[in-house]
Amino acid sequence: MSDQKPSRHICLTNRHALSISEDPEGDILSALADPDVLTMVRGLSEQEARSPFPDGLFGMDGRRTDAAIRRMKSAGLISSRRDGPDHVYFLNEGRIRYLITFLEGLIRA
Repeated sequence: MSDQKPSRHICLTNRHALSISEDPEGDILSALADPDVLTMVRGLSEQEARSPFPDGLFGMDGRRTDAAIRRMKSAGLISSRRDGPDHVYFLNEGRIRYLITFLEGLIRA
């Protein structure tokens, strides 16, 4: 067992049952309408991000980064894994694929 303390981060681990939104497509599209969320999506599509990030990520300050991560979390767009005292953040590929399937369905309609 490691005695390393976890770094300060927005924890994406939820030990409670996940709540399923009545409008998952709306949640995703609403989150992506936020310019900071879109900046995070673009950045995370290129590289994972390791906590902590007090100076922010992808040209945003820490406050904007944290707010974008929270919006992404509520829409299910971001995931994380523990790596020592840090968390590594990355895009939730399943959720992105879900959005792609939804949008492709609109084209066929």
